[in-house]
Amino acid sequence: MLKKLLVFCFITMTLTACSKAPAKEQVQETIKKFVPTDFEVLQISEKPYAGLYEVVIGVKKQPVVFYIDKNCQYLFSGSMMSAETKANITAETLKKFMAK
Repeated sequence: MLKKLLVFCFITMTLTACSKAPAKEQVQETIKKFVPTDFEVLQISEKPYAGLYEVVIGVKKQPVVFYIDKNCQYLFSGSMMSAETKANITAETLKKFMAK
């Protein structure tokens, strides 16, 4: 049983690692459905959370962070936090963009 679980985890991790980030245009179209104002996609970066990508957009020169799946079917807003380190990953990203 444990052997099957390990094989499943390995395959899942391999497929996730081989997947490409969604295209900027695709991300922009998804976010447009929720953000009714002009914005610019500043960054799309893969994060180590079950195939999610962190998207930073600029709205009136203010950064906003979302998380999106590779197919742009699901958009998440709110803080992503590490249970291990208790770090607020979203806040850390916002700090980086506020400093620019």
